[in-house]
Amino acid sequence: MEMVKLLMWSALVASLGVRASAADFTLTIGSTVAASGPAPVGAEPRQKVSKGGLFAVRMEGCEALDKAQISGTAEGISNGARVSAPVTLSAFGPPGVYVASFSTPQAAGSWIVSISASCESAKAGAVVPVGPAGFVREGTKIFAHAPTKVEVDAALKGIAGAGK
Repeated sequence: MEMVKLLMWSALVASLGVRASAADFTLTIGSTVAASGPAPVGAEPRQKVSKGGLFAVRMEGCEALDKAQISGTAEGISNGARVSAPVTLSAFGPPGVYVASFSTPQAAGSWIVSISASCESAKAGAVVPVGPAGFVREGTKIFAHAPTKVEVDAALKGIAGAGK
């Protein structure tokens, strides 16, 4: 009987370990300057981020970066109408670092960028407000899942209301 309890306990601990490691996957949002900062000693010099880059996204806690996926969409209100625009996430610097950009003029309205990422079975996401001066760090929200429509709508409503 003790052996059965030990095996059941071992299985429970093993399953918790998988959940804990999957929960460690997250995104970090920062300035493009941070993405193009100085290279480590002995490494190749880093490239400079083009002026079109809005912000940098770093995948944290992903051991399989070669299999990781990331995508983004810009949602905005321009001239009173809701619009969507594709976001380009360009690999930059070390593996797992991307620079986000989109071609719709930032000054033409209120925008948020919705980021969805996966690392094996783990998911992460972010909603990043973007204003005329770039991304709004204080309004950025990080999730342990892809942003939902409700979360995107709330962020967009928040940034549209802040501009009034």
